[in-house]
Amino acid sequence: MARQVTQRAGGDQTRERILDVAERLFASAGFDAVSMRQVGTDADVPFALVSYHFGSKLGLYKAVFKRRSGTLTTQRLDQLKSIELGPDLRENLIEVARALVEPLLLLRETESGRTFAQLLAREVHDPVEGGRGIVEEYLDPIGVAAVDVLRRAAPDVADERFYWAFVFAVGALSTNLAGTGRVERLSGGKYRADQHRVIDQLDNFIAGGLLGVLYPEKFLHG
Repeated sequence: MARQVTQRAGGDQTRERILDVAERLFASAGFDAVSMRQVGTDADVPFALVSYHFGSKLGLYKAVFKRRSGTLTTQRLDQLKSIELGPDLRENLIEVARALVEPLLLLRETESGRTFAQLLAREVHDPVEGGRGIVEEYLDPIGVAAVDVLRRAAPDVADERFYWAFVFAVGALSTNLAGTGRVERLSGGKYRADQHRVIDQLDNFIAGGLLGVLYPEKFLHG
């Protein structure tokens, strides 16, 4: 019995090591550029063992996302559902932005979180992501929930605008999620990203963008 427990623990550790390596490689090079054999080599395990645990490269890729995205999706959904709408539309939109932004950007406070954040940003921007189903499974439910809150916050707005507003917001979010260091580069190193400051600024930026899409006439003409 003790031997079985030890073997199971060893198998779990091997599986986690494979996932760690796969996450790093996929984040760095993307889905198409990484092979199962490369993952096995970098994880110091036989290729057959990678196949045993995950079946295929897509199975491995999905397992990388499942390991982190389940909890993250639940956290973001709970935050959206907990929003209590008040009379101030802009404050309501900031709350929506915060629920979208904060859980993701706080990932960047740890090394492993930064790796997954980079992978997530890469997947969102991949034009063929639809064939893998990652965004549909883990991120689209966030979109549905966010649109529902926006619809309740602005019931007089044409329905189509909610979807465009959300997609535009995600564009701003995923660009910052990638952590490219572009602000540092453009400013010649004068300004560096502090995650909590970035979160506050991005909340305001997205709230303003949401307002502009939902009420373009008011936004442009006061």
